[in-house]
Amino acid sequence: MFGTGALRHWIALGACWILAASVGCNSGSSGGGNPAAAKIGDQPTVADHFDQLAIENGEIDLESILAHGRLMFEARFNELDGAGRPETTGTGGPRMRRDIPDNFNRISANDANACVSCHNGPRSGGGGDNVANVFVMAQRFPFVNFDGGEGDGFEDHTLLEVGNERNTLGMFGAGFVELLAREMTADLHAIRDAALDEAFMTGLQVVSALETKGVSFGSITAFPDGTLDTTAIDGVDDDLVIKPFHQKGAVISLRQFTNNAMNHHHGMQPVERFGEGVDADNDGVVDELTVGDITAATIWQAMLPVPGRVLPNDMDARDAVANGEQLFSSIGCAECHIPALRLESPVFTEPNPYNPDGNLRPEDVGTLFSVDLTAQGPGPHLARQADGSVLVPLFSDLKRHDMGPELDNEHLEQDGIPTAHWLTRKLWGAANEPPYLHHGRALLLSEAIEKHGGDAQASRDAFVALDPLDQGDIVEFLKTLQVLPPDAESLTIFENGSGIIGDEPAVQRHIRQSDVDQGLVGFHELEQQGQRLFDASFNTLDGAGRPETTGTGAVRARRDFPQNFNRVSAPDANACGGCHNLPRSGGGGDNVANVFVLGQRFPFVNFDGGEGDGFEMHTLKEVANERVTLGMFGSGYIELLAREMTADLHAIRDAAIAEAQQTGNPVTRALLTKGVSFGSLTAHLDGTVDTSGIEGIDADLIVKPFHQKGVVISLRQFSNNAMNHHHGMQPSERFGAGVDFDVDGYADELTEGDMTAVTIFQAALPVPGRVMPEHPAAKRAVERGEELFSEIGCATCHIPNLRLESPIFTEPNPYNPPGNLQVGDVPQPFAFDLTTDGPQPRLPREADGSVLVPAFTDLKRHDMGPDLNNEMLEQDGIATEQWLTKKLWGMANEPPFMHHGRCLLISDAIMLHGGEGQESRDNFVALSPRDQDAIVEFLKTLQVLEPGESRLVVEADE
Repeated sequence: MFGTGALRHWIALGACWILAASVGCNSGSSGGGNPAAAKIGDQPTVADHFDQLAIENGEIDLESILAHGRLMFEARFNELDGAGRPETTGTGGPRMRRDIPDNFNRISANDANACVSCHNGPRSGGGGDNVANVFVMAQRFPFVNFDGGEGDGFEDHTLLEVGNERNTLGMFGAGFVELLAREMTADLHAIRDAALDEAFMTGLQVVSALETKGVSFGSITAFPDGTLDTTAIDGVDDDLVIKPFHQKGAVISLRQFTNNAMNHHHGMQPVERFGEGVDADNDGVVDELTVGDITAATIWQAMLPVPGRVLPNDMDARDAVANGEQLFSSIGCAECHIPALRLESPVFTEPNPYNPDGNLRPEDVGTLFSVDLTAQGPGPHLARQADGSVLVPLFSDLKRHDMGPELDNEHLEQDGIPTAHWLTRKLWGAANEPPYLHHGRALLLSEAIEKHGGDAQASRDAFVALDPLDQGDIVEFLKTLQVLPPDAESLTIFENGSGIIGDEPAVQRHIRQSDVDQGLVGFHELEQQGQRLFDASFNTLDGAGRPETTGTGAVRARRDFPQNFNRVSAPDANACGGCHNLPRSGGGGDNVANVFVLGQRFPFVNFDGGEGDGFEMHTLKEVANERVTLGMFGSGYIELLAREMTADLHAIRDAAIAEAQQTGNPVTRALLTKGVSFGSLTAHLDGTVDTSGIEGIDADLIVKPFHQKGVVISLRQFSNNAMNHHHGMQPSERFGAGVDFDVDGYADELTEGDMTAVTIFQAALPVPGRVMPEHPAAKRAVERGEELFSEIGCATCHIPNLRLESPIFTEPNPYNPPGNLQVGDVPQPFAFDLTTDGPQPRLPREADGSVLVPAFTDLKRHDMGPDLNNEMLEQDGIATEQWLTKKLWGMANEPPFMHHGRCLLISDAIMLHGGEGQESRDNFVALSPRDQDAIVEFLKTLQVLEPGESRLVVEADE
């Protein structure tokens, strides 16, 4: 999902977030703190803030500004930063106070911890998966729950009516886009002003064409009295300000976009919008984002590299690209998707002269900050022409167009813009930032083209009338428009293509289980295929979507475009990596990627009581249990531990039954494995078993180590569930070989061999390790915290190490339930050694061949008390207050915390413990603040390590 450079930054950022106090993590601010002092315990993500005056005075260099801007974009804000807005809505209006667990809301927001949580494809700054879609305009409500109460503004709404669901767009090249809009605005204003002057001087009405950079925005009529007739203006607001951001063309500048998003999505309130020293949201933090912080975030986004072209090495494919590019113009696509617009000056100045109120303006600063986008910042750069201008190949006219009935699906007008009108999509970078169209409902480029109508109807019809080969050539051309790798040195690069001209499936090769069984496919090939499947953005040609089945596999009335996705009942994501991406692919997820567990049983949740809701009325809290995405690192060891514990418990049960039958007396046995007690059972002479004394596990005595409730036995079961539920990809082992169960035109969407591969990939993911602070005082705090963690009882459930007798991972799992490949289905299980195979770091064997697994869990369910008993639906009959003990390894750089992701600080998570965790929680509260901080400092060391790292313990500065 991320390039190597981006991955390194992710790790560095994670270390900065976790250890900001102990290693300084100075953002380059002209003020702030003593870097020699160790700050122990929970810390804000942003340790220092930028002063706007220091930027204007040249006291902060560009490199520091970009570093701070990137931090602003990628920081996973917490409440010490001011994240959350307990008493304000996303528009800044007042609301009743909302605290944990109502501090996030997936519809009305705040809904995300970081900008990058949505803008991450193909790397930081890019577009987003469908799972990260936003509900535009829903932020006006206090707390959407579809109950008609205070949170809904005392109104009844459906999901389709409460907000307009939109996909996240990429930001690469955004500085050039903003500059083009500024120049076009200046041209249009000059035309308007000249018409007014002429009308005044002549005493006659003056009609002037509004044309800039070859784009017509209609005309304007000026009258001698200084009034204007704006009825003939086309594709822009009457103010003639080109607004190049948001799909509706409703946002003027990157700064306005950033100020809006920070408050709306993260609850981070910029000073320039809410006032200096003002705690507008009453969260106890003022000046959450300074004017200088927003300037840095704006400059970083403005200087993101421009997308380029990735051309195939194959000459036949390159000929197809050339033909497609010519056809793109000849059928009229280039009339709106103009290949290049000429920018007179590439010098980006901040702030934007057309910024609206609530955003920094030129008159607010002494000196404009300026950078040359053709020469400064990350490359490759666009080149200046001989006259100093720049041709910007964005494939847009930055104008709104009526796109016809197929794309007129929204219920709410945004800023008075008709629902059928959309800003011409910038196509540069689009090819590797699926899904497509404003709502992300098109998974293929051809699908997006075919949905065009209105102003684009003629071009769409011309495309449909082409020979299929020519249609494929146009798509092949569009496939070249990509965000380039971070190390690209040219705007045009070459690579080996797939050999497929036109639209292609995300996964072009499938593995047969018979080849695995016969040893024709080895570990490395399975792992690589598994990673492809995990990271693939599945599309229609893969079989993505399930038009006639629910996430449980039940039949439903057909749901096609634009109802091929549903954020609550799913399918809701294009890729596994769309949710599992922190700190990189395979990790956990931001709150924006939370899943609605059990919502998949419904055909299409809309909160209208209709067929999609099973003809029942529900609220958001009642229809499903919202859960955060957990990280998968080290999961092979977790599954093996569960298998061994299950075998132990079954052996105890079977021995008790045998003894009862032999002696004729009831036999009670303690259920103890790896030092973990699961209560007891009593066996009777007739072979029955009294399971009433069992605790923390189901009566079948199978340890289920996945899902927060401990309901999934294996990675294979987890993957089979998720592929159908979230992506609409149907595994053959669950739905039948050769069966098109969901009636989407595709059978065998995922073979048994594919599911073996994706299981092996997850099982072989590296284990988390420890990132130790460099500062001596912080190191001492870690040591003290680790001791206290055990002393106050945390280690009773979060057991630091469980002993695994054998690290040989075999697939399939011997305890797999029906619908998943079982041991009896294969000649012999596929096997590999977790301590020697797969990416590093790996755990070492002990002298006896066993492995100590430092997962910090007992793999047992516990009653966690009233504060964590917030769900309304029981899953698999498990009491709502019961939760599987969280595996703490890797958790520190995979926030947010707890099952619902409502805790942004480690100490918050500790404080919510109750029930069986109450005593440890009370012991924590009784500690001195310094000792509490020491425990947090210890937990902060439990991190996923940088890719390729072989050591299990590293220092934060390495």
